[in-house]
Amino acid sequence: MTVCEPATTGTVVPTGELDLRRALTGLDGLLVMFMAMMQRHDVDEVINVLKREVESVTGCQLVHVTFQRDREWITLPPGEPTKPAEPSPSTGERVFVQDNGDSWTSTTAVAVLNGAPGQLVLRSSARPDPEQLFVIERLGDLLGTALADAQVHERDRRRALELDAANNEMACTVAALQHREGVLEEFARLATTGTELDVATSLSRLTGSTVVLRDRFGHETTRITVAGRYQPVLERTSLEAVIGGRPELGTIHLEVPPDKQPEDALFALQYAGVALGLLRAHAAGINELENRLSRDLLDDLLEGLPADVAVDRAAAQGHDLGVPHDLIVSAWSSEEGHRGHDRDVDHLRRAMAHQRLPCLVVRNQGLIVALAHRGVDMGRLFDDLSRAYGDTNGVVAKGEPINSPQQIPRAYEQAQRALRARQQSRNPYGFIAYADLGVDRLLAFEGNADEVERLVNDWLGDLLSYDYGHGTELVLTLAAYLDHGGKYADTATTLSIHRNTLRYRLSRIAEISGHDLTDVETRLNLHLAARAWRLRRASVGEPPRDAVRWGTPKP
Repeated sequence: MTVCEPATTGTVVPTGELDLRRALTGLDGLLVMFMAMMQRHDVDEVINVLKREVESVTGCQLVHVTFQRDREWITLPPGEPTKPAEPSPSTGERVFVQDNGDSWTSTTAVAVLNGAPGQLVLRSSARPDPEQLFVIERLGDLLGTALADAQVHERDRRRALELDAANNEMACTVAALQHREGVLEEFARLATTGTELDVATSLSRLTGSTVVLRDRFGHETTRITVAGRYQPVLERTSLEAVIGGRPELGTIHLEVPPDKQPEDALFALQYAGVALGLLRAHAAGINELENRLSRDLLDDLLEGLPADVAVDRAAAQGHDLGVPHDLIVSAWSSEEGHRGHDRDVDHLRRAMAHQRLPCLVVRNQGLIVALAHRGVDMGRLFDDLSRAYGDTNGVVAKGEPINSPQQIPRAYEQAQRALRARQQSRNPYGFIAYADLGVDRLLAFEGNADEVERLVNDWLGDLLSYDYGHGTELVLTLAAYLDHGGKYADTATTLSIHRNTLRYRLSRIAEISGHDLTDVETRLNLHLAARAWRLRRASVGEPPRDAVRWGTPKP
């Protein structure tokens, strides 16, 4: 049987006659132990005092104490929790004493204000005398008081901790709200008065993160890193948002370190995206307006404007026409699927920006035209455009230097002639200046058009008629032969034909035209006529068809 159950052989010991001196001595020690228990304010500490002092006060050893703690029955020192057996002794009335053979157990009630009392079970080697039982009974009362006081203090401590936790949580919530309010105010201000760099810098500062801005093509435009901070890639949290919810405005990317809250970073990222969306949309609108005004201005300049009007209109757009200029035209023969109206203009504008020369750019007559301050590096411009298009299948041409607005239309015509001449040459791609044309400047000049046409008809008329009627390309063969200075090997390689085939064609050319190809004067006139024919037949900006012109001519 358990010690909590009253034994069938147990006896009720009256507390009648007492040795008051011995009882008072026991009460004195009990009072000291009670004061020690009341100072602990902790249930476990109260039980520890009981275990340590109970033998010196009562002459008995502690078996266990059973009581309610937070509405659950527990037994201390730790054992299987059990509810006190019925009937339990009434506080202040009696103590159950049980003879276990080799020891005696004394059970008394642990006083409580409400509910079922607990039990205090002690063990002694001899039967407790009345004075001991008196002290044990009083110990049950005082232990109940000490346990009740300790539980009250424990509840107070728990409530204090809960209150502190709630206050801390509220403080964190308030701080988070204040932080987010600051984020909103910051980006609301920057959306109207800041720049993209300001927004990126503020976002990096507010989140402690690296910020990367990209345009709609995925090209990085801005990067803000956190000074002195390095985190391995695997430890970062990557966040990305579409600027303003519009893919055409680009994206914003965050690399959040592990010691930062992703939720706060995401909140800041969203509102930074809104601010950047407004800024980029506004910039796009302004840029479109400026581009439209620039297109109108350059179109009018190419047609011809009075000098004072041209200078005033350009100045209103921040462009100075009072300094010398270069006029550039560009034509690329990339696949149609890779081209676009705006993209061609953007490519030339970006390439010109690399040279840091103010310029106006427009599409005109199928060409991309740029009017820039003098000093354009044509080789560098061609290289930049080749990288932008992904190939070198294009031509960049420049007219003569412009010293006044009235010279712009002339320079435009010169650039077109240079472009046409390069496209019709043996090497149809690259860059060229009008000043490098040589005799082609005379052949392509519109004022000489009638004389040049007669030159072509006089020297190539019969061959052109034969080619037209028989579907041959004898004129192209003659032009290649003359371009290579009459060298059979080079000409045959260019035309991808055998030398014997070339000799046959040349004999047919001499037979049909009636010209002696060995005569120096005749060859000069034929060469000029062939170059004039190529220049006249090509449309400005038309991609060169060198596969037809040089690669597979018909016999």
